[in-house]
Amino acid sequence: MAPAAHASLATGVPVYALAFIDEDHVVYVGGGGAGRSGVANVVNVAQLEAQDPTPTIRAVGSLALSSQEDAPMCVDVDPSHGHIVCGINAPAAQMQAGTNDHVRVYSYEAHEGQVRMQPTSAVPSLALTDPEHYQKTCTLSLDRRLLAVASTDGRVQLHRYPSLEPVFSPQSGVLSLGEEVYGTDFSHDGKLLAITLASRIVLLSTTPRTLENGTTSFLPRIVQTIAQPQIGSGLQGTFRVARFGRGPIYEGARTHALYALLHAPAMRGSKARPSYVAMWDTETWTLKSSRAVSQRPATALAVSPNGRLLAVGASDLHLTILRAMTLQPLHQVRHAHDFPPTCLAFSPQSRVLVSGSADATVRMTVLPPNLLPSHRTFVRYLHAVISDELIFAAFFVLVLLMALLIPYFVHE
Repeated sequence: MAPAAHASLATGVPVYALAFIDEDHVVYVGGGGAGRSGVANVVNVAQLEAQDPTPTIRAVGSLALSSQEDAPMCVDVDPSHGHIVCGINAPAAQMQAGTNDHVRVYSYEAHEGQVRMQPTSAVPSLALTDPEHYQKTCTLSLDRRLLAVASTDGRVQLHRYPSLEPVFSPQSGVLSLGEEVYGTDFSHDGKLLAITLASRIVLLSTTPRTLENGTTSFLPRIVQTIAQPQIGSGLQGTFRVARFGRGPIYEGARTHALYALLHAPAMRGSKARPSYVAMWDTETWTLKSSRAVSQRPATALAVSPNGRLLAVGASDLHLTILRAMTLQPLHQVRHAHDFPPTCLAFSPQSRVLVSGSADATVRMTVLPPNLLPSHRTFVRYLHAVISDELIFAAFFVLVLLMALLIPYFVHE
């Protein structure tokens, strides 16, 4: 397997999360946290140039944050408003006093090849008062109308975006799930939110419920829970993260997929702890397939915007790219980082994969040509998203036209 073209950027800080602004710019966040570690807390932007055979990645924007506050651990981007959204705890004393505007929004704009950022707004959300806990996730729906945030102590809240007004009714407050949340992700239509815990995946409705008196209420409403499945040798695994698919679950299907990473239980006397990627049908919530991706725990999962690819990062320091429909491994980047990858993201056009790590690097991997859509795969994709009934109707119209036109040409 030929190595993929790549480039790395030394960030100077551990990188915990990243998100694309556009095809050529990615924002990454991280740092040393509160205290005097000497490692800054930052929101930075890098520019990508994916030309073959020598791609480059370079820093084009940096915003230094307070050393008295936590490092940002999650980030998402809204290009339509020019916003970067992340989670940052206030200083410990403020948190314990009940003041913690941890949902932060920064505006950004490009100017003469650089990206400038500045604070825009900050609001409380999860009532975090213990400095040991922090906002773990920050996820915008695809239509950028909802923002989901969740914490290491199991609290979850939805906000309307960009107003940041809480969605859940004041009487219910936040949803508390009792254990650390590892990830949140919206379905393609924004109607479901997948919340990943080690013990289960919780599917939350994002639509209000109409009560008998005609009023609407936005109480947290769990519509499905996925329990730990049996994997590998038949033992139950623990979840790491879940992501919704961005296309049909397979060719010709009308349903979508939910993908998740699972870790096998540690076995006495063995250093191996295999990890798996699994796929569920979001209509029936049945497990469709699973595949081992590493002999070490997996740490990050990304789904390409075109819906065709998955990327998995693991503690063996490798990145594995798989076909989304079949979970077939297609390409592997070996020793992508010196520490396990903490975050992964595909570019908007699904041509570049960017990974970050606590080893203080961001790596850009240009996907090999055989992984990019060809004419044939595009035709198959169209077949997957266009119903068989529509294809039959078009064929019937074509036959009818031929039946009408052939006699005309024969008489001519």
